[in-house]
Amino acid sequence: MAEQKGEKKLKRNVLFAIGIFILLLVIATIAYWLSPKGINKRASSLLNQAEKALSQNQLIDAEIYLRKALKLKPDDPEINLKLAQTLEKEGILDQARDIYLSLAQTKPDPEMKFNAGILSLKLNQTDQALQIFLENNQAYPDHIPTLYQLGAIFARKAKCDSAIIYFEKIIELNPNEPEAYNNLGYCYYTLDQLKKAKLMFEKAIELKPEFTSAIKSLETIEQDLKSQK
Repeated sequence: MAEQKGEKKLKRNVLFAIGIFILLLVIATIAYWLSPKGINKRASSLLNQAEKALSQNQLIDAEIYLRKALKLKPDDPEINLKLAQTLEKEGILDQARDIYLSLAQTKPDPEMKFNAGILSLKLNQTDQALQIFLENNQAYPDHIPTLYQLGAIFARKAKCDSAIIYFEKIIELNPNEPEAYNNLGYCYYTLDQLKKAKLMFEKAIELKPEFTSAIKSLETIEQDLKSQK
């Protein structure tokens, strides 16, 4: 009898010890997953799943994985950038733009605000795009894509005097930009400065002999100049 009681007590002790071990294991596991190392591992796994989904053009699945990853690491620039790019592919342009603008505040890269400006243009929000490009130009005055967009917007607004400033800056940075000369030619033509426009189109064609629009514009100017004689 005493022997049976001893065995039962031993079993209880063993079960109690196993229970304590399991409890400690669960606590240790939870602590690990809540630790920075555990969070990084889970976020990295979700990011890998998102990239795999993107490679298979499964945009919605990729967005879901990325949003889950952001719950773990809301300020991670890589995850935020990947989400912005995914939303852009999905056509959710306003959300993508907002993420690019947020990244621009923490990530020293002219492409962030540039991308936000392009998305504003796609959303037909030209004035907002102009403001974004102006801010980007102030922070990164030598960013040629931003200079092009500023020149193009001012040209479309019939403010060619302002547009010329940006196209000339492009040429200052890179004298072999045929598009900049072509755009300058358009601006000078709009301002009725035909001789200057002619020189710009000629330079564009010199740099890019197959530049069809510049060739046609040059022909038009030459006819206008002849008619003035």
